[in-house]
Parts: sequence; C-alpha cells; structure tokens
Amino acid sequence: MLRAIKIHWMSIIRSILIAMGVLWLPIEAYEGLNNTNLMLPFYCFLILSLIAGIIFFVVDGYFLAGFFKSRVEITGNGFDTKIFIKFDDLFSQDGWKAIGANDFFDSIVDDDLVSSKSLHGHVINTYWSNKREEWQNQIDTSLAKAPKTEVERNKGNLKRYPIGTTAIATTDNQKMLFVALGETDTGNNVTKATAESLICALRGLLQKAREVCANDPLYIPLMGSGLGRVGIKNAILVDLILVAIVEETKQSKITNAITIILPIEKKPEINLGNFSRDWN
Repeated sequence: MLRAIKIHWMSIIRSILIAMGVLWLPIEAYEGLNNTNLMLPFYCFLILSLIAGIIFFVVDGYFLAGFFKSRVEITGNGFDTKIFIKFDDLFSQDGWKAIGANDFFDSIVDDDLVSSKSLHGHVINTYWSNKREEWQNQIDTSLAKAPKTEVERNKGNLKRYPIGTTAIATTDNQKMLFVALGETDTGNNVTKATAESLICALRGLLQKAREVCANDPLYIPLMGSGLGRVGIKNAILVDLILVAIVEETKQSKITNAITIILPIEKKPEINLGNFSRDWN
C-alpha cells in the first residue's frame, strides 16, 4: 500500500477531495432542508473523508481507472483469439516465447555483437550458456530457406536477414521464436529498430507462429524497449504490438491465446486499464 501511495499520490489526493465533496453535499442539503445544524466535529469529517477517499482510491485502481490491474483481456468481434496483457515473468510461462534478435542472429554475447543486458543475450547466456553452437545450429537450420544477403564484417555472422525473419530454437522445456527486430550497423554493431520495423518484425513473427504454435499459447515481451532502441514510450509500444496482433489475427487465426508480457517493474508507468478501455 505504501508503494501504491508513493506512485499514485495524485490519485489519492483526487480521491480524498472527491470523497469530501460527496460527504459534504448531503450534509449541507440536510442542514438546509431541515433548518438545523449537524453536530459533526471537523476532525470527524476529515477522518470520514480520508476513509471514504481510500476506499474510492482502491475501487478506482481496480475497477475504474485500472492502474492496479495486473492483467486485462482485449476482445473484439473480428477475431476469436484471446489476447491478454499482463505483468509477469516471461520465462515462467508455458508456451512459445518471442525473442527479439539482431538481423544477423549473432550468438556471441560479448556486449559488442550481442549485449548481455538484452533479452537476446540473456536467453543465450541462460539457456545455451555452454552450448552456444547448438543454438546457432538450430537457428541456421530454421533459416536455411530464408532470404539473406552476405555482408562483410569484422566478426559475427555474415548472413543478414530481412526484418521479420523468424527462427525457432528450443531447450530446457523452453520453446522460442527469435525474430530479426532491428538493423545492425556493421561499423559499430549497434542494432536499432523503428516503429515501422517493429510492426514488420511482429507481423513476420506472427506468421511464423501461425505455422508452429499449433494452438499453444504465444507470449510476446515488450519488444522495442531498452536496447531495442525504438525510442518511444512503453505504453505506445504496447499499442503497436496490439496493432500487429489484431491485424495479423484478422487475416487468419494464429493460435488460441496471445499474451503480451510486461516487466513487473514497468507497472508504475503502464496503466492496463487504458488498454482495456481503448481496445475493447
């Protein structure tokens, strides 16, 4: 509760002021209509306002404004796929996980080709820490028929794939779809994405998911944030991800359920209630 007060202090003040107004109106009306004065001490009025304000704040957070919600469902008449947004750990989910990668699908996590702080690097270090070549072999096999171009660079893979190209790799009960999300600058190995490339990457990812998910759930992280370098607010990134999901789902069914997984630490800046209102 203390953390919620710290984050949403403006909403708390607004809730208390609303409660004061709601309590004051019937008191004033009663006194005026009955030509009498209620013997209500001011401190009692403040205490009642505080209690009512906190109650309204909680109700507002869970049912009205929605800033306390940890999970919402997006529904629509144009598709039968269940679409969810929730705060959770991506790798604790049971199903296919989407992972953004660079357009070379590099496997060397040296904070140059692939950053250890990126989701791409984290996955390789966590699930393929001693078998990096196995991951690369799975990726290469999956991309054997994908279009590509040969590029000269000092280190790393030499085959560059179009944005949206998606490869499959599995290990330790984890099933993952790696998608080329951003374009790599071969001069400094920095990978950047744009809003346009994010949509393109997601459409390619979802088309591949349609082939392999077999109605298993698909989980998509907050792609484009952090080292994805799209450079727009996280809430707008969620909207872009939803746009891609809805557009691709309307063409033909991808799988039974698709969930956008958001980092728990992003909860203070992302209000799931907004997506529920805007999209439903």
